[in-house]
Amino acid sequence: MPDTHEPGGEGEFVILPDRDGVRAPTAPGTEVLATHPSGRPLIVGALHGDRLLVSRTPARTVAVVGFCPVDRRLLETRLAGKRTPADIQAAVSGLPGSHHVVVSSGGTVRAWGTLAHTRRLFHGAGPPASNRADLLAAGATALDETALALRLLLPGVPHPLSETTVWQGVRALPGDHFLELTPDGRTRTGRRWSPPRPESTRAQAAVLLREALSTAVQARVEPGAVVSCDLSGGLDSTPVAYLAWQRAFRLVAFTLTGLTSEDDDTEAAVRAAGHMPGADHRLIGADALPHALEGLFDIRPRHDEPFQGLQSARFLELARLARSAGSRLHLTGHGGDEVLTAPPSYVHTLIRQRPLSALDHLHGQRGLRRWSVRQTWQLVSDRRSYGTWLADSARHLCSPMPGQWRVPPPLWHQTLRLPPWITEQAAEAVADALTDAARHARPLAETRTQHLALENIRTSGRIARLVDQLTGEAGVRTATPYLDDRVVEICLATRPEERSTPWEFKPLLREALERTVPRGMLQRSTKNDMAEDVHTGLRGRRQRLAALCEDSRLARMGLIDAGKLRQACLAPQRPGPLPAALILTLNCESWLRGRGSPMPRTTAGGPVPGGAGP
Repeated sequence: MPDTHEPGGEGEFVILPDRDGVRAPTAPGTEVLATHPSGRPLIVGALHGDRLLVSRTPARTVAVVGFCPVDRRLLETRLAGKRTPADIQAAVSGLPGSHHVVVSSGGTVRAWGTLAHTRRLFHGAGPPASNRADLLAAGATALDETALALRLLLPGVPHPLSETTVWQGVRALPGDHFLELTPDGRTRTGRRWSPPRPESTRAQAAVLLREALSTAVQARVEPGAVVSCDLSGGLDSTPVAYLAWQRAFRLVAFTLTGLTSEDDDTEAAVRAAGHMPGADHRLIGADALPHALEGLFDIRPRHDEPFQGLQSARFLELARLARSAGSRLHLTGHGGDEVLTAPPSYVHTLIRQRPLSALDHLHGQRGLRRWSVRQTWQLVSDRRSYGTWLADSARHLCSPMPGQWRVPPPLWHQTLRLPPWITEQAAEAVADALTDAARHARPLAETRTQHLALENIRTSGRIARLVDQLTGEAGVRTATPYLDDRVVEICLATRPEERSTPWEFKPLLREALERTVPRGMLQRSTKNDMAEDVHTGLRGRRQRLAALCEDSRLARMGLIDAGKLRQACLAPQRPGPLPAALILTLNCESWLRGRGSPMPRTTAGGPVPGGAGP
């Protein structure tokens, strides 16, 4: 079905300094969205499905782009008497929703996105800045091949290298930082937020989470609107669906069925729908949708970086179904796992604070996750700094990948590995990048569990952002309420041993919503494993996947051995990390094909040694 609707995803815009002579990358449909107090353009672009809230005086302009459930009067009340960018930032910090904030005052521009990276900013050596990396790279002639090689890392690119982009000279702004553009053309960044100390009890946090999550969902639902949502039957999407149902004129809830042979999601979803009279609950069989892997073969350029997950084709088809049902907003439970559960590395801190309690948690986590005695001892005894851990990881990137069972517990991060089809030269480039970063790397938070929680939240947010870019083609915004700043802060401020335990499934969410959501909707204590669906797709598409290795763009760049990748595509896929590595690589390959032929081989540190030319 052709896409005939207006774009509905995140807008595309650039932010300009308050001076003459700066040209903004433009595209059809762009316009001046906000101006500096001087009258010069401040934000130029297209809103698509975003909202724009602007407060302007002769001394300053404040623009909020995206979802923010406040009106201009409340915004201006917060801003009363505030003049400097720093004062204005303090005044608007904590606004609910998911949005960019752009401030112009005294000739200086200060802007930022979201903590979870659902809203990102990108910048180069100088102005302008943008919410899409490819807008800044429009006039560039090269990709950063080391950054591309980093994207083959399992389970993902670690901090601080996650701030790199695949575009030469373009960097991503961390969610806890702001970006400043000065009239003389300088660009600088600074910290705007620090992780809260995890000191709230579950009971204290539950009260705050109840209000924040209700606002995140219900304030997005406009009066009289038709809204769609996921209703997987899981503990993340079900409360979101119920909160939306309470507010929406009509709720269209989608449940995918038959994805696994042991599907207990559908039964749970049907029970949940029974608590929402009038909801349009649609059961969609797996055979009625594209397979999770089909997006690998669709090479139309959509995203400003390679897709990082699965199911892109399904996301797009569901958005089309939602739009045909009258919805322009689709709500999901994406991000719930990352904010509502603490990484098991919390026992590393707990055993130093409350040893007796920690031993109980350690015993439970070991049984749940099948850690060996040696792995368990490594988790609690490891004392390396983050920089030392990162440097050590660089030396073991090509060691054998962990098996399916007894996956090593996370230390500062999950174990980092490169796939067996990466070239020696590309592996060296990745190892060098990690080693260089390790010299000055500082963790995102004081404790390992808070650091890894933030890493996981940012990864989830980056995927959510790319999904929103995708579904915007069908005229539908995809919203992830769990990744709003306020929800993230509340969860991170909760004691990790109370946010997660080996004996309860998402206890913080249960306690937060026990008086808001029917009890029967919060009883789920399992979730389906989608590995079966992935393995079925890999078996049935071996030849098509292998065809992506022909004239491989990654191989042309000297990053992979196309023959080894082809062998991996054709070989039987056993449980473990290799299928995930395969999908990461093929996502990069498909993205490059969508962008056309490889650009000249250049990296921030020079060409990849020994790489094959185009």
